[in-house]
Amino acid sequence: MPLTYDTVVSILAGVTGVDEKQITPQSTLLDIEMDSLLLVEFAVVLAERHGVDLADDLDLAQGSTIADLVQALAEQSSNAAVAPSTTAAQ
Repeated sequence: MPLTYDTVVSILAGVTGVDEKQITPQSTLLDIEMDSLLLVEFAVVLAERHGVDLADDLDLAQGSTIADLVQALAEQSSNAAVAPSTTAAQ
């Protein structure tokens, strides 16, 4: 399964317990209560399910948006899609 925006949101929802519908491209990691421990869990899921290594030097702060996260993943994986598949980019 390719790593798409929707897949990233699904994984984030599973890791954080936040409803997928509440996660938007403009949501920040802080908005979805993503702390460093959850970020590690997210990285493990990405590696196990999709073979994507969330680099240690990835510059993500709690103020980073989901769009920033997906963009960073897109730069690391040619399978990642930057834009959501169900909503038009604004």
